[in-house]
Amino acid sequence: MLVGRCLSGRCQPPQSCATAFLTAPSMDFLTALEVLNSAPPWPSTSSICKPRLAVSIAQHHWSCCSILFHPLHSLHSSTEMDSTPLLSAIGGLPGPNTMQDHPAFLRASHSPWRCIPQNVLVVLRGIILAYLMATAVTGTDYKLSLESGYTNWRYLFDFSVVSFLFVLVYHAITFSWTFTHLYYPHAENVGGVEGYILWAMSLPSNMGSLRKQFYFTFFYTTTTVFAFMNSALYWFVTRQNNEPGVIEPPPAPPSVSGAPGEGGEIWGWGTDTMHMPIPPGAPFSDLFGEEWFAAFNITNMYAITSLIMVFEILFLNSIKRPYSIGGHLFGLMFLSGMYLGWAGIGRATTGWYAFEWLDTSVVGSQEAVTAYCIGFVVLSPLMYTLMQGFIGIREGLTWSLSESRAAAAAQEALED
Repeated sequence: MLVGRCLSGRCQPPQSCATAFLTAPSMDFLTALEVLNSAPPWPSTSSICKPRLAVSIAQHHWSCCSILFHPLHSLHSSTEMDSTPLLSAIGGLPGPNTMQDHPAFLRASHSPWRCIPQNVLVVLRGIILAYLMATAVTGTDYKLSLESGYTNWRYLFDFSVVSFLFVLVYHAITFSWTFTHLYYPHAENVGGVEGYILWAMSLPSNMGSLRKQFYFTFFYTTTTVFAFMNSALYWFVTRQNNEPGVIEPPPAPPSVSGAPGEGGEIWGWGTDTMHMPIPPGAPFSDLFGEEWFAAFNITNMYAITSLIMVFEILFLNSIKRPYSIGGHLFGLMFLSGMYLGWAGIGRATTGWYAFEWLDTSVVGSQEAVTAYCIGFVVLSPLMYTLMQGFIGIREGLTWSLSESRAAAAAQEALED
């Protein structure tokens, strides 16, 4: 059914406003999301009206999608309406003359790709969660088996462990939300212990709360950024400073040409071959050349977790870039500083340094330690920029596909 009318009352005459209310019980979430995120060409004789789309969801399980078209009179009003949370009015439906957007909780439970429907998304999230739980067990066994003069409690302060726990908790939460959102949309109607478990796994009750949305999106941001930081620090800092098989050469002056000399001098280091630097082996030979179990756990801890978060950004959720970017940036820098404090507590209680560059005996001075700490804090906004780049790639890829389909759907609705 298609009903045309002006909701704002500002258009003269009201018939010139291209406004329509379309009820489509069979429309799935992805189609509704495409219509929401696109502004297809709309026939209108009013120059002040810019039709935009908003999707209001009737019922918690999205069994009926109501697509509301109404004009926006300024860019400022567009921003305000886009940031208004869904399900904020009485009865869980948006009020009149209000542009609604989907909360981050729901966007985490829906993929932006048509090839990944809800049931497939549940399976993918379940596989990732099972993999993370399995690697958590093997990683714990690997770390506890390492010989060290320090207590095993030091791993509570290990940045790789902290970042991995963030990733594990995030995927446990999003799997629970996606699963219950599809199969148990009314978990409150289930009684007993099963009902309590389903209630704990379900989406938040007040998804329209801006405060709750900020907390979740910031947790999602922190999880992703810490995973990226963990990988960058290991592969570009920690591993580079722990290259195996290299012996410091004696302080002999090198030859001018750097070539073998007439007296048997070999590449500028004299005739003493006993103290020559040992040539390094093939790249990553120390990682893959000895024991598969160690290589497996190191790769998972410092590479796979970041790749999982990249896959999460590109394919598994449709969370938008936040409006409060400054709050996220300062929050990330604050948490990075908090971790350095946590690492300091670990040094005081266990005698173990979370990073070698926190040890003055290694870097040479307290000033050098301070410089490294500043670099650690500054690294978080850099990794946040990388995260936003992946989100931009996803939105760019999905926008071109959804724009044409949304325009076709709107045109078909008008013709009906």
